[in-house]
Amino acid sequence: MEPLKTPLVPFGDSHEFHDIFASLYPRLVSYARRYGATYPEDIAQEAFVILMQRDSPVDHPTAYLYGTVRTLSLTERRPLKNQSISLEAVVEPGKGPDADDDLLSQEVRERMKALSPTFRETLWLFVVEDLSIRQISEILDIPEATVKTRIHRAKAHLRNQLNSSGGLHVLA
Repeated sequence: MEPLKTPLVPFGDSHEFHDIFASLYPRLVSYARRYGATYPEDIAQEAFVILMQRDSPVDHPTAYLYGTVRTLSLTERRPLKNQSISLEAVVEPGKGPDADDDLLSQEVRERMKALSPTFRETLWLFVVEDLSIRQISEILDIPEATVKTRIHRAKAHLRNQLNSSGGLHVLA
């Protein structure tokens, strides 16, 4: 008789999983909302389910969750793929983590609209979501050097835009 297969819990025990879920879930919902997901709460929950149903453990569960939410959100809104996502849909007062409103001033939000979607997404993951270069690399499925380059170029573009308008070096 084959022993019962116990599910792999990438976060340790159930208490640790609950704590991680409670802290990551709102951020994942906000991230799904950024991609225009109709049901961002369902997508965030589905990402956790997918992670828990894996046969093998994941080296970086947080990055895996963000990548899964990104994929599910893009798949859900595929018919809308030619529409651009405005930053206002991402950072609305009262939505997302409280730090978002403190971190991004109105001027910075306006200037971020001018960034290309690839720079905007990479900078968002780095600054707002506070993910590491390695995690962003795994989420976007690009080399770490590319992530660093995108962040550097996005910051330089914002810095130039803010300096030309008399703004401060908020992302220096």
